[in-house]
Amino acid sequence: MPKVLLVDDEPNIRWTMAEFLKRAGYETLTASDFESALECFEQHRLDAAVIDIILPRKSGIELLKELRERAPRLPVVMITGEPNISQMPEIVRAGAYDFISKPVSKEVLVKTIMRAVEHKRLSDEKLDLEAQLKRHTELLEVTIEGRTRELRESEQRYRLLFESNPQPMWVFDYETLRFLAVNDAAIRHYGYSRAEFLRMTLKDIRPPEDVPALLDDLAATRKEYEDKSGPWRHRRKDGTLIDVEVSSHTLDFDGRTAGLALLTDVTARKVAEEELRQMQERLMHNEKIAALGRVAAQVAHEVKNPLAGLRLYSLHLKNKVAGKLTDAEMDIVNKIADGIGRLTETTEQILSFARPINMNLTRVNLNTVVSETAELLAPQSTANSIVVKLELAEPAPAGMLDEASIHAALMNLMLNAIQAMAGGGTLTVRTEMSDDALLITITDTGKGMTDEQIRNVFEPFYTTKAQGLGLGMPYAKKIIEQHQGTIRVESREGAGTRIEIELPPES
Repeated sequence: MPKVLLVDDEPNIRWTMAEFLKRAGYETLTASDFESALECFEQHRLDAAVIDIILPRKSGIELLKELRERAPRLPVVMITGEPNISQMPEIVRAGAYDFISKPVSKEVLVKTIMRAVEHKRLSDEKLDLEAQLKRHTELLEVTIEGRTRELRESEQRYRLLFESNPQPMWVFDYETLRFLAVNDAAIRHYGYSRAEFLRMTLKDIRPPEDVPALLDDLAATRKEYEDKSGPWRHRRKDGTLIDVEVSSHTLDFDGRTAGLALLTDVTARKVAEEELRQMQERLMHNEKIAALGRVAAQVAHEVKNPLAGLRLYSLHLKNKVAGKLTDAEMDIVNKIADGIGRLTETTEQILSFARPINMNLTRVNLNTVVSETAELLAPQSTANSIVVKLELAEPAPAGMLDEASIHAALMNLMLNAIQAMAGGGTLTVRTEMSDDALLITITDTGKGMTDEQIRNVFEPFYTTKAQGLGLGMPYAKKIIEQHQGTIRVESREGAGTRIEIELPPES
């Protein structure tokens, strides 16, 4: 039974999470502070640890660093209460495996620990298997130089290890790349029969586009084919692609130079690593948003109130001098009032972006929101010679959404699309309903974007327009992600832009 160390100074939370893990089949050890956690670590062989950032005396981050120094392969999951963005870079550098926010749900906790324990198991198993393979290869090379009887005994030991190994293994001819032997685990994992394997080469289990890289790599290491790691992409018989790490050694096989390879499927691990990378990107983005919030608060204090006063004064002045000045002088007064109005509007845009969105979830008909948004933008569409096509699914997709904020997000996205078609074009908005998501696709026939623009399109204040703050796209992304949704942008210069939005369906 896997052992999990749970460290939290709040007894009720500690007990509750321990019960979650016990019922999921884990042996749970608990501690309330840095010292008791280290004592528990020294007395038990752990498979994972869950640590609250805030602990008495020494913090959870200090405990994370200590555990990573003593047991580098132990996956440590950090728990945050009120997230402090400034701590996140330090936690990532210290080597945390994952993060969980309080309040901790049973599903999130159990799923995260399940991944962490599996990660630890695969890591330990890989190291053990590689050590076994290396020891056996060294023994095999010594035995080949010995007597025939010793060779036979060594071959028997080799075949036992090779055939019974739970990891896929094979032997291939270094010159022709043809498979010379495969174990049962390889047959099960890849789906080919033994006879099919022995008619194939290494090139046959690689995607066609990866074969040149394989040949280049083998040519570069032709004199010494040792300890190649990858990861490489392999193709199963059913066509699915997997990511594998390969530990290989050269040996003499029936008088020919051959490679003995041990393979570890790391597809699931790469998915987990990608999820962690995306989480780190979101943390960095949130850090920027937090910094913007601080700036916005300063703007509100230093600029908003004085601007409000100036606006009142300018309007009062305008009324006072009406009919008393020349047209040219009146035009100057109007420009003053208009300039103050634009500054006020800019300040409000920054504050709206920085404020938290108060969600009021109700059942929302997505077709209705799209239609109303298109109707509000009709004057801009007409003025820019834009043809608007609405492809609305039937029955209408519906979900639990905050209607006002979704309306604002679509308004920003569709207005951006209209502005990208200065010489006219077609704006197509499509709604769909899949088994697990509400889908909105916004496509324009405008000028498209460069690779740099695509990379930065959701960065606050990034804009290529002569006017505008560059907050429309980041604001839309903020709203969609707060709904637990996703937004993707596909674009090419001169070929228009496609925006895909996924939102949770009605539960």
